[in-house]
Amino acid sequence: MTRPAAALPQTSAHVSSDLRTVSLLLAAEAVLAHLHPRAPLRLAEVSLDGPGVTYACPPDPQAMTLNRGLREEVALVALARAAMARLLGLTAEVGRPGRDARGLLGSALRDPEELEVLDAQLTVLEARARALLRRSWAEVEVVAVGLREHGTLDAQAVAHRVACAQGIRGTLLN
Repeated sequence: MTRPAAALPQTSAHVSSDLRTVSLLLAAEAVLAHLHPRAPLRLAEVSLDGPGVTYACPPDPQAMTLNRGLREEVALVALARAAMARLLGLTAEVGRPGRDARGLLGSALRDPEELEVLDAQLTVLEARARALLRRSWAEVEVVAVGLREHGTLDAQAVAHRVACAQGIRGTLLN
């Protein structure tokens, strides 16, 4: 199993042309979305050529206001690219714009006290995303390879690759 390698800091111009890095960033978001099976996190597709990760439906702000778990999972997945960039040692914001975690959380919070600690909550959620990505490194690598090979993966292809990686890891560890 490969591990995230320490990389030298890169500029966003260099990173955007690096196909492996871009595929890892997109795969990270796709894998975390797959691991959290909630409606606003259902993948439609992941594409190197198009908008990146697209979802079947947008998150409902009212549902996120009422359901803290949903709110945190949507924000955690939205932070996947930033978390993966940090794991890869990249300093610049990388890749295509995705869902804005700050905007999603800010629009769903109604309590002024929660709004005061929004930055701290985002920091904690990014740390959780990094931990999940470390645990799911094999899945991320397999999805990234599929992206580089095919350019676009639908939700079923992502699910298949994640299941294969988990099966292989399970077989090797048992």
